[in-house]
Amino acid sequence: MLGGMLLGFLLKTKQRIVTANEKLITYAIYLLLFLMGVSIGSNELIMNSLSSLGTLALLLSTGAVAGSILMGFLVFKFFFKKIEGEK
Repeated sequence: MLGGMLLGFLLKTKQRIVTANEKLITYAIYLLLFLMGVSIGSNELIMNSLSSLGTLALLLSTGAVAGSILMGFLVFKFFFKKIEGEK
């Protein structure tokens, strides 16, 4: 991970590489989500107990989304605050 951070720091001025990397990351996330869906869909135990897991999953996912929104707001507020007089 440290090596990736160092490489990113060194290549941050290369806009073409940064743009290609962003697209690659997006497609990798799509692929991971698709493969996770395939894995869940092929698991009989999960598919058979989906109705009983639904309520708990809804509560957990709602809490995760709410927590992410709250933390995102707090991080933005405290770390990306505009300096007075700055537009």
